[in-house]
Amino acid sequence: FIFLHPQTLIMTNMKKLFLITMLLLASRLAMAQVPYVRVEEHQTRYEQLTRQLGIQCKIYDYAISTLYAQLFHDLETSVRVVDIDGEPLYFYHIYRKETKEQPAIEAFVAYDDLVEVERKLESLIEEERKDRGVRKDYCENFYRTEDGFQIGYYMKNRQTNWYMVMDRYSDTKVIFDNVTKLKDHFKKALAKFDEVKKKNGN
Repeated sequence: FIFLHPQTLIMTNMKKLFLITMLLLASRLAMAQVPYVRVEEHQTRYEQLTRQLGIQCKIYDYAISTLYAQLFHDLETSVRVVDIDGEPLYFYHIYRKETKEQPAIEAFVAYDDLVEVERKLESLIEEERKDRGVRKDYCENFYRTEDGFQIGYYMKNRQTNWYMVMDRYSDTKVIFDNVTKLKDHFKKALAKFDEVKKKNGN
């Protein structure tokens, strides 16, 4: 049995407390070097525009058409114009109404992103044809914009399903009967953009 003087015991405990404090501080400093960024803090281009402070913002829509998907997913689409201090900016607005089975959901795709989506769809169609010729248990191919809007297809047992993901926080897919419906709709949408931009002198 070793007897420690009370003062020695106090000093020993203080050293332990000091070491624990230093370890905790070091771990916090190490964590601070790699900042944690929450997904929801990344705003889309539409959010960046419409959430600005100290601006005058006017928003108006021009209907395109209803885009019909499987499982009674009727998607309303339009050209959305966001006028910031007299300067119009253009977005593809796609909206699904709330139902008993599904919550309401909408997406805003910047005009130049929609142009790229339409171009990428042509490329995806070509790749899907090639994938059909090679036996694979599963294959998925998609294009996603920086704001999280996604189009693509997945193939299982050589059966292709084309889809769209509207919510960047979810993997929920809106499935389409065939790609022709998507292809024709995007052409119609871009034609509507041209019409609206001419009206606004752009």
